[in-house]
Amino acid sequence: MPSLRKLATVAAMLALALSAPSAHASGSGGVLVVGDSLEELTSPYLKQYLPGVPLTVDAVGGSNSFQIFDLFQESYDPSQSVIVFDAGTNDNPAYPEILAGNLRKVAAEIGDRCMVVPTIHGLTVNGIDSSGKNRVVEEFAALRPGTQVPDWATAEETHPELMQPDDLHPIAAGAELRARLIARGIKACLGIATAPVAKPALESGPDLPPARKLARREAALLDSIIGRALRLFPIPLAGDA
Repeated sequence: MPSLRKLATVAAMLALALSAPSAHASGSGGVLVVGDSLEELTSPYLKQYLPGVPLTVDAVGGSNSFQIFDLFQESYDPSQSVIVFDAGTNDNPAYPEILAGNLRKVAAEIGDRCMVVPTIHGLTVNGIDSSGKNRVVEEFAALRPGTQVPDWATAEETHPELMQPDDLHPIAAGAELRARLIARGIKACLGIATAPVAKPALESGPDLPPARKLARREAALLDSIIGRALRLFPIPLAGDA
């Protein structure tokens, strides 16, 4: 069973997926998801988090961002309001400008439609990791208000136990977490409210208005302090020597 610390970390990562303001998007509410093998693992879980949302997925394992842009062109329809461009993992990390160029090309074609662009955890090649590609994602989102950035890179770093031995593809639990992050980004684009993370119950009893609850807690605390003081410093009764 996951610890409370891990649950809190996951909750924080899910909240980060909604950090950017949502944009007004054209289209009729459909969502296009394009990607590589990571998206092949992730997309089966998306539907359960997006009930009633028209979802088109076009993902091919091993695809770089050029090839994923081709998948976008093949599957894009103006009725779609959100584009999930899940790319960059298979790009050479020494050339982050490749991802930057393909992101710009998608943005140029979709107008004011909202985009969801996950951060990247890819392989390190010749000592170069995915930092440059993730800077590209951050800069793109900063220049295009409303772009949602599910933070898969941080999720992987925080939960290496959710990865397969190749440290590139998630196990089933990791793919589900990834789907939750992406789904929350999609919901933010569509203006769909998400349920707050449930907090553990701290006490039982009837549900009281906040002011009464506070007064009750203060009274209980005061009684506890007075009781402890009386035990430590008893007041002598009349007639005691």
